[in-house]
This record gives sequence, structure tokens and C-alpha cells, in this order.
Amino acid sequence: MNKITFIGMAGCGKSTLGRALSNKIGIECIDTDVLIEQKFNQSLEELKKDKGYKFVRLAEEGIILNLNNNSHIISTGGSAIYSDKSMKYLSSFTEVIYISVPLKVIKKRIGSGQERGLAAPIGTPIEDVYLERKPLYEKWAQRTLDGTLPIDELVNLIALRVLGDEN
Repeated sequence: MNKITFIGMAGCGKSTLGRALSNKIGIECIDTDVLIEQKFNQSLEELKKDKGYKFVRLAEEGIILNLNNNSHIISTGGSAIYSDKSMKYLSSFTEVIYISVPLKVIKKRIGSGQERGLAAPIGTPIEDVYLERKPLYEKWAQRTLDGTLPIDELVNLIALRVLGDEN
């Protein structure tokens, strides 16, 4: 079975998709945002307010670089793509899948994004973050999926085509 990493904007469905896929095929999904929050005992938004967005990005890099390469499903934070080290490491043992969602859908799902712990300077419009990150997601993606599809459809697509699961 192949190992996969999900990348994409906040609100694209990485965590939801990772959990749903994990439930379907019975393999643990590692969510780097959750690991950061557990490590620092704070929400991403609290961390960003206390220590700055760059700290959140560095924390994610540290979490990713310490992941065991036996991990099968990894859901990253939206800013993982800023770290070449992280993305090269993930690419070395997983297939990186970009969950692509149009900006208007992201805005509908998360609003301004600032309350989501978005690892960007406070006050940066979500449009600017999206335009800055989109080329980086595309650069690192080995496969791109339409994140506007229903979750169950995406789960089945990944289970059959990416992981080769017969379920």
C-alpha cells in the first residue's frame, strides 16, 4: 500500500478527508496541526498570537521532520509547503496529494481564516494567502484532487486509485 500526505489550504478538507480515509481502511491518520497543539498545549491560533506565525511554521516543520516514515496517512497544516525540508522529507516516503479548492469555497468554509490559526501575518487577507500558496501546493503535488467533491467520493477515489484498496 502507498503512503500519502494531504496538502492544501485551511478549509480544503485535509483533516476531514484523512479521518474519513482512516476510518475506511483502518490505518491511523496523523494530523500535524493536532500534533502541534498537543505538543504546545495550545490551539494554533493561541500559538500564533503568543509566538507569531513563523513559530507555527517552524513548529510544523519540526513535527513533520520527526514523523516516522512508516506513517501511512498524513494531513498537514496549510503552511507545510513553505518548508522545502518538510516537503522533501514527505515526498521521500509518501505521495503528496493536493486537495484543490477554489478561493470562493475556502472563504465560504473558513471566512477570513484568522481564527483558524492560519500561519500567516495577522491581518493578511485570505485572498493573499491563497494566491501566495497555490503555486507552492502545485509545485509539491504529485497528484491533485478536487476538494469540492463529496468526502465519501474522495475517500473511495483515494482508496481505489491511490492506495489500491479493494474496500
